[in-house]
Formats: sequence, C-alpha cells, structure tokens
Amino acid sequence: MKKFIISIVLIFIVLSGVCLGIGLGYDYKKIDTVYINEVVNCLNNNDMPQKIVYDYTVVDKTGDIKFTTKEVENMQFETRISKAIAAGDVVVDYEDSKIIFYVDAGKRFYDMRNTLIWIVVASFILLGIVMAIGCYFIYRRTIKPFNGLKNFAQEVARGNFDSPLVLDKYMSFGAFGEAFDIMRNNLKESRIAEQSANMDRRRLLQEIGHEIKTPLSTIKAVAECGAAIEANENYDIILNKASAIDNLVNDFYQKALEEEGQLNIYCIKQTAEDLKQLVETCDYNSRIIWGDLEKCNVLYDKNRMTQIVDNIIANSYKYADTDIKVDMCNMGNLLKIKFKDFGDGVESEQLSYIMDRFYRGAKTEEKLGQGLGLNICRKLIVRMGGEMNCYNDNGFVVELVVPILKQY
Repeated sequence: MKKFIISIVLIFIVLSGVCLGIGLGYDYKKIDTVYINEVVNCLNNNDMPQKIVYDYTVVDKTGDIKFTTKEVENMQFETRISKAIAAGDVVVDYEDSKIIFYVDAGKRFYDMRNTLIWIVVASFILLGIVMAIGCYFIYRRTIKPFNGLKNFAQEVARGNFDSPLVLDKYMSFGAFGEAFDIMRNNLKESRIAEQSANMDRRRLLQEIGHEIKTPLSTIKAVAECGAAIEANENYDIILNKASAIDNLVNDFYQKALEEEGQLNIYCIKQTAEDLKQLVETCDYNSRIIWGDLEKCNVLYDKNRMTQIVDNIIANSYKYADTDIKVDMCNMGNLLKIKFKDFGDGVESEQLSYIMDRFYRGAKTEEKLGQGLGLNICRKLIVRMGGEMNCYNDNGFVVELVVPILKQY
C-alpha cells in the first residue's frame, strides 16, 4: 500500500513536470530566422526564395510598397510599422526600406494552446488509468479481504467457530487475518473446555446430591419413627432441618437437570379439584384460605406443578409467615391461580427482578435461599404453556396461568 501511494505521487509529479516543461519550453516568439535571412539575400541578388514560409512586404520610408507576396492595404509608413509590431509580426531593416514578415502570431498562439490542452488531457487520462488500476489494486488487497474479515468476525460473534478465515494471497494485512484465525481456534478450544467443565460440574452436583440424599433419607426415617413412638419436639426439629436440607439438594438436582436440558415436561388433563388437592398437599402448615374456585379441566405436569406450588407456598411461609389465600379464576381459555399472602410484600423497584436467576430481595438476607425458586417456577410454567406474574396487593401475590381444556 505504501509503495502504491508513493508510485501515484511520483507519476503525478512526472506528468505535472512534463506539462510544465512543455509549456515553458514552447517558444512563442521563436521565428524562422533562416528563412528571413534567405529572403534578405534573395532581395540583394534580385531573386526569389524557392518557398514562402511567411508572407512579407517590402515598403520604403515614404510608404510606397516595393514588393509584397500578398495583397495589403495602403496606409502611412509609421502606421503600417506600428500595426505590424502590435500584431507580433517581424520587421527587418533592408537598405532604406523595411521588410515586414507576417508570422501569424495568433495562429501560432492557438496552436500552442491546443497542443498544451492535448498534453494536459492525455496526462489526466493516463493518470486516471493509473488510479483505476490503483483502485482495483486497493480493492483486491484491502477492501475485499476486509469484507471477508468482517463476515468472519460476525460468524465468530454468533458463536460459529467452525468456519475458518480464508486468507487471500493479495491480502495486505495477512498477519492480522492469521491472528484472527488463531483467535477463532483458541475460542473454539475454550468453548469446548468450558462445556466439558460445565458437564463435570453438573455431574459433581448430581453425585453430591445423591450422596447427601442417601444418609438424609435415613435421618428422616429415624426421626419419623422416633416421633411416632415418642412425642418429642426434638424429632420435629430434626425433621424440619432434614426437610430444609432435602429442599436444597432438590435445588441442586433442579439446576443440574435444567442446564442439561433433561427437565422433561409431560402435561396431562387434570381437573381443578385435582389442582386444589395438589395445593393442599403442599401446604405443610395448613394455613391456606380458599377463595373463589372453578370447575374445569386444565393441562399441566403434576410433578412440575407440585414443585411450583411447593416453592410458592414455602417462600410465602419463609418470608411473610402469614395465611395464604388461594383463588381460581376462569378466563375463558386459561385458568388463573392466585396465591396471596398478607405480609409486607416486595419493594416496588425489586418486583421486576424478583423472578430473575439468583436474585434475592433486600428483606431476604437473613433467610436461607439461593434466589432460584421463582426463576425455576417461571421457566416450568412457561414450558407447560402458561405464565407467571408477581405483584403487590396488600401483600405479595403470585399468579399462575395454565391452559383450560374443556369446561363442564
């Protein structure tokens, strides 16, 4: 590229120098003095030159014309000489006369101008051809490879690391393109390593969960047997803590399954009465207050819906510790299930983030949790063809919407 620019500049300087040289070297006043001398010699010898280069007139000082090669008008001697000099003609002394050579200065001027114009036009045409070749050279060496580099960068940005960068031999920045291709390979290797690490991490979570669940099941079984034999609040404490640990392990499983795409949804027809029983089963504190109920068939996955409702109720007891009012509302093709507690609710500026992954409100700092429950619930309900909303209404409200199949 640098050599090309230098070449263009040199060509432009050379062409400009040629034009300037021709202009300065073209001698407008240059006269054929040989012919003039020949005419003078012929007049001395009473002879005529073999050819006429310039027309001429011999006039004496009285104004009489002694000889002329072309027709001229009569005028005074001084006037004729002054007019000839003004026209750029050549005036030569000859004995007691003057010889006026009509060199046609105007024609010579236009000839010179036309010559210079053609030289300038030819120079610019040549310069245009050189610049056109240069533009093609720039396109092949810079613009075309750069477009390929841009498309390559877009593919990398989309996460496609399998398309290599095709390097053109005319590419001006080949080393730069090669560095990009090395970056693509490194990103691809990093992505593979990251996927492998994530897979290992999920397997580790599953293994840890399995290893914790096994002794945890034994602890819960012993506590339940002890509570059945003897009424002792210590057994209840053990059961509650074991259940809390069990919920945490379930969260581990849930996260691992969700990231692996193994969280299957099997929606089947259920009745609103079935849904009511499911809610009551999840109400381990028996503080549900039933409001409006509906009779209809709905579509959902029982296991996932149990997980959703259990999360909602557990969160309500954990953070509000009040009764929970549950209403069902028929909306035509959808059934809305509203869970409302009577606590302080959630700060208005936090409502838009409450269902985000790992987000926990300011009032939950002293409570155990990971900020996954509502996020998981929303993902599950959406996969079942419904939706989930959260807002404040004299307490915190969670709304679930599931499809209705057929009304009674």
